[in-house]
Amino acid sequence: MIVSDAHNFASSLSRDMDKIQREKQMYIEKLSSGVKVEKSTDDAGALSNKIKQAGELKRLRGATQGLQNALSYTQVQTGALNNVNRIYDRMSQLASMAMDISKTDGDRENYNKEFQELREHVLQIDIEQFNDQDLFRNTKYTVINTGQMTWVDARAHAAAASAGDPENDHYMATVTSSDEQDEIDRQLRGATTGTALWLGGSDQTNEGDWRWVEGPDGLENGGIGRQFWQGSGTGSGGSAFNGAYENWNDPNEPNNSGGNEDALQILASDGKWNDLRDSTLSTPTGYIRESDPKNLQVYDDAKSGFFELAKINFKRFLPSTKIDLTSMASAKDALARVMVAQDDVIDKIALTGSNESRLNSEINALTQDAINREKSLSRIEDVDMAITASRLARAEIRMQSTTAIFAQANKLFNQRNYVEELLS
Repeated sequence: MIVSDAHNFASSLSRDMDKIQREKQMYIEKLSSGVKVEKSTDDAGALSNKIKQAGELKRLRGATQGLQNALSYTQVQTGALNNVNRIYDRMSQLASMAMDISKTDGDRENYNKEFQELREHVLQIDIEQFNDQDLFRNTKYTVINTGQMTWVDARAHAAAASAGDPENDHYMATVTSSDEQDEIDRQLRGATTGTALWLGGSDQTNEGDWRWVEGPDGLENGGIGRQFWQGSGTGSGGSAFNGAYENWNDPNEPNNSGGNEDALQILASDGKWNDLRDSTLSTPTGYIRESDPKNLQVYDDAKSGFFELAKINFKRFLPSTKIDLTSMASAKDALARVMVAQDDVIDKIALTGSNESRLNSEINALTQDAINREKSLSRIEDVDMAITASRLARAEIRMQSTTAIFAQANKLFNQRNYVEELLS
């Protein structure tokens, strides 16, 4: 009977010692790692909350990094615009000097040389990039070779391209000024020569009432487009509407010679305009596509929320634009135009400054949110060192006490068994 009781008591003590040993090991691990919740057995609810908070924190840090990259991009824009502003300052100074009646033509020629070099430098700044992203988001022009295609189908083709591109709006080109024509020539570098191409102009709604019906120009006047021509060719009394830009092939154009020639095309021979049936497959083998970059989307929270940064471009003087200081009259004209361009650059510097302020505000808000989440995660995750050390000490004491009891009991049971053997 005594032997059976001894075995039961020893087994109970052994189980207690094993449990205490596991507790000691748990407290030691927590003290060494500093982490309170590591396994679901520690606290399933706390572990779930910890994982969620950690995921949110990672996403916040990713969004903050994106905002910081956008801020760097905007700061580079501001620096570039400040350079352009200084260049325009010098160009206006040169123009003023060229207007001095005491200067000779030779002096003006020297001023003009520096003036043109500065203009070229501005054009170089205009095409700079930041991490493969255009620093200044200008309109792009592209020749889209589709093979023979009607004007109607070409329009649908451009619309489909726009629908599939989240970063740009695409449409058949509208040419509203000589500067825009110069820009098309600069970008395409003669790519239109030898190819008949569609443009986004039409008089389909009202014969002789020619309008740009694509892109932003097509949204004007209640959606019927911006008018640029009225009537037939100048030989038949037609004329540009309110002095709008036109580039017809000859005084007889548009002539509607084929009947219902409601679509605008660029001729393959000289790049000038001609009217043509919008359903014809005879000549155009593509269209000039105009692409406007959309505002940049900057993600500003952990759940893919975003805001838009307005696209930045500025007024510059293209290589084909005539502006020089070779005479007092041309210098006066150049000064007026440079001052207009400088005003535009100053406006854009203000816009980049506004973008920087918005980004700094968003970064500060995200940083504070991240700090709050880190504190919350810390409360869930971090071990209270004093409490855990105290619990470890208590477990040590319990282990020592249990070990002493086990030793005393073992000694007592050995003595009782010895006496029983002698009496038996």
